[in-house]
Amino acid sequence: MKHTSIGLIRTYRAPGEERLAEMAAFLDTLPAGMLTFSRWYGHSRGCAVGLAAMHCTWMKAQGLKLADDTSLKDCRPVYEGLSDWDAVAAFFEVDIETARRLFSRSGYADELRPHPRAIAAAVRRHLACVPVAA
Repeated sequence: MKHTSIGLIRTYRAPGEERLAEMAAFLDTLPAGMLTFSRWYGHSRGCAVGLAAMHCTWMKAQGLKLADDTSLKDCRPVYEGLSDWDAVAAFFEVDIETARRLFSRSGYADELRPHPRAIAAAVRRHLACVPVAA
C-alpha cells in the first residue's frame, strides 16, 4: 500500500507482525542496487530499515525515524527513545537476534548488497513461523 502523506494514514500503533508485513511490501518496491548493508542510510542507499525510515511514509507514521541522517557515520534508526538495533527490535517487536537475522548481512551469508526481494522473502518466512496470538 502506497501512502503519500502521513496525515492520510490511520493513526494507531500497528503490531510488530503488521510492521514486518509492511516492510516486506515496501522492500518489494525497491530496485536492485539501492539496498546495502554497509550503512543505515546515506546517499540514497542504505539497509532495509534505513530506507524504510527515510522513504516509507507508513513506517514514519508508526514512529520509525533516522537520527543524524545527513551523516554516514552517525546515521542510525531511532524509535521511542531507543537507537540502533534496540530501536529496530522494539519497532518490529522481535528480539535483537531476530532483528539482525532479518535486517543485517549476517542473515544473508554476509552478502553486502542482497536484492530487496530476498529480504522481503526472509521477512515473510519469519512471519509464517510466528504463532498467531490467541
